[in-house]
Amino acid sequence: AASARDDVAHAHHHHHHHRAATDRPVDWRSRVAAVGAALALACTPLTPALADDAADLAAPVTDAEEAGAPSNPGPVDEPEPVEMAFDDVEVGQAPDIDAQLARDAAQKSAGLTDLDQKAVDNNLKIKQYNNAPADFPTFVREGYDVRVITPTGYVTQDDGLVYKDFKVGEGKLPEDGQEVTFNYVAYNENGGTIDSTYRKGVPASTRLGINGMIPGFEEALKGMRAGGSRRVVVPPELGPPVGPATFFSSKQWEVFDIELIKVKSCERQQTGFMTSTVVCTD
Repeated sequence: AASARDDVAHAHHHHHHHRAATDRPVDWRSRVAAVGAALALACTPLTPALADDAADLAAPVTDAEEAGAPSNPGPVDEPEPVEMAFDDVEVGQAPDIDAQLARDAAQKSAGLTDLDQKAVDNNLKIKQYNNAPADFPTFVREGYDVRVITPTGYVTQDDGLVYKDFKVGEGKLPEDGQEVTFNYVAYNENGGTIDSTYRKGVPASTRLGINGMIPGFEEALKGMRAGGSRRVVVPPELGPPVGPATFFSSKQWEVFDIELIKVKSCERQQTGFMTSTVVCTD
């Protein structure tokens, strides 16, 4: 009896399933017809008028086309790729292509190799850390030798002294025997300040021609006029005397910013039977 009941139930279920499947023949057949019609429409070639409308819909109109300019200006030259170091791009920022192109142009005009430029860039970071002044020269060490890379505006003399005048003063050039009063800031090669009269609050005064100053520094002063200011790069040959202890070490260059305040003429005056003094007057 149980077996007969199961057979009836199975037959009933099969009949129900068959009826449900045949209840919707129109449904899937109509879908096939609709898909076929869509495919046929898609494959039908557009008439010229319809094709123009479709093209207008597909292509956005540019400002140039609205202004009546030709839509196809011809072949466009592909721009040259611009190489840029990862370090030069701020995190989360777009790379500054124009700035990189300007740097590349400056490097080319200065005649620097990529290695030189890398030294300049590294030096720049150190100079920024040291709060070095703008337009500070770059020193590229090659063993014991040093190559100085200067921005535009610097002059190199035959004896190796390098300078740049920020302001040309007035009056005559100072000469040996005269007294000069000046302010200065002394820097090392990395742009760090070593010494400064501004820190002391009092300008320096000394007479020229008595070997009281670094030769390159005195030479720079003799090329200035009162009221003038210049930056001077002193090579080791014109720097302080080099003793045996520093003979084998790499020789240091020094940089000075000098402001010549005034120049006085000096003469020796008799102050007694066996004594005399030098008096300097404006």
